[in-house]
Amino acid sequence: MTKLMSWLNQPKSPYGLAIFRILFGLILLWDLVRIKNIKIIDSFYPRGIIFPYEFIDLPFIQLDSMNFLMGVLMICAILITLGIFYRYAMLFFALGFSYFFFLDQVLYNNHLYLVCLICFIMAFMPADAAFSLNKKRHRLTIPQWSYRLLQFQIVTVFFFGAIAKLNPYWFEMHPVEELLHYKAQKSGNSFLSSQFIMVFIAYGGFLFDLLIGPLLLITKTRKIGIISAVIFNIINAYLFDDIYIFPFFMMSAMFLFVDQSWLKSRLTKFNLIKVSKIEFNRGKPVKFTGFSIIMVYVLIQIYLPLRHYGMDGYTDWTGEGQRFAWRMKIQNRTIEESKFAIFDLDEKVIHNVEINRFLYPDEITQMCHSPQMVLQFARYIKEIIASRIGITNCLIKAKIKVKFNGLEPVYLFDPNDDLISMSEKYDSFNDWMIPLTKAGKELETNPDDIPWD
Repeated sequence: MTKLMSWLNQPKSPYGLAIFRILFGLILLWDLVRIKNIKIIDSFYPRGIIFPYEFIDLPFIQLDSMNFLMGVLMICAILITLGIFYRYAMLFFALGFSYFFFLDQVLYNNHLYLVCLICFIMAFMPADAAFSLNKKRHRLTIPQWSYRLLQFQIVTVFFFGAIAKLNPYWFEMHPVEELLHYKAQKSGNSFLSSQFIMVFIAYGGFLFDLLIGPLLLITKTRKIGIISAVIFNIINAYLFDDIYIFPFFMMSAMFLFVDQSWLKSRLTKFNLIKVSKIEFNRGKPVKFTGFSIIMVYVLIQIYLPLRHYGMDGYTDWTGEGQRFAWRMKIQNRTIEESKFAIFDLDEKVIHNVEINRFLYPDEITQMCHSPQMVLQFARYIKEIIASRIGITNCLIKAKIKVKFNGLEPVYLFDPNDDLISMSEKYDSFNDWMIPLTKAGKELETNPDDIPWD
């Protein structure tokens, strides 16, 4: 342990971390502007429903307060970029953005989760030790644990992304085929849906995720790793419309992997830094308490992507253990049917629920990916919608049929099951969701509809 702590405290040039801080701050500002422009926040309020996580119950603030929070976060992003009140700005951004992110499951995206993690760990790093307007914080060297922890977090994303691709569908070109067909139709470039491109993306994506960590961390292969990472992320930015800042974040993170002595020499050569004007002192070394916190954080980040191995069922189908695990782009679901109904047991009447009146299209799509959200909406129907029309004794049923990774359309749940009572009966979704191999086969008496009676 002493040797490990000594290694973590070895001095490194601060410039790579400082450049990453600047780029990261600009990327944060860019993403906040995107969130504002697509009016995500405005959409929270008229609908009257959100989908909270079961492990955290956050208070829902008013629209004016939410807009104020986002404005403050923009200011924090600017302060982070400039290096003014850096640690306070980064910590507030981490807390404020995490509140926004964890408020509603609909907002879940792997890159937003990564932003929350990076902000929290960077709040305790001397990332303002260079290229900041706070000259008092300047340092000639900083302990290398700052670089190593960020490198670990970034490599973890790709490594577990590769592990997740070792599933029954990836090398059968699913969901690659569906994603590329969509992009080909949207762009008008039919070459994107060719067999060659599908094989290249499927096998190339897996190999990249698996090998990019060693390529970046080993000195002799680092240059190849950085070039590969830049090319890979440019391709991703073109192919996928829903990953937003992620490719640009990853490209900026390459400054954390370059040889810091080489970077310092380049900056000196082009007169971008003048070592003689920088105070010759070092950042504070990590002590036992800090070392222990780092080790706990590392263990948690290893556990979360592996936790589904202790759960029953196929996690991409049941949704349990799917999130916070870097399971990126490994499933595709096309919604074939999405209906909910209230069964009034007193009046013997079925009331169909027009879900488009309560949910936006993106929310419906997310819900059909997450059984937990289906259950939350069912509870909302019973507690809010049914009570509005005077129904107290009722069942809530759903017909949710999706095409999963190229399979025939399948149901998530038996359409004749009451979602509320079934959820109270079983602890795991795997216990009452229709198994993936049986769904849509044993239940369908009519391929177009199952009668509710």
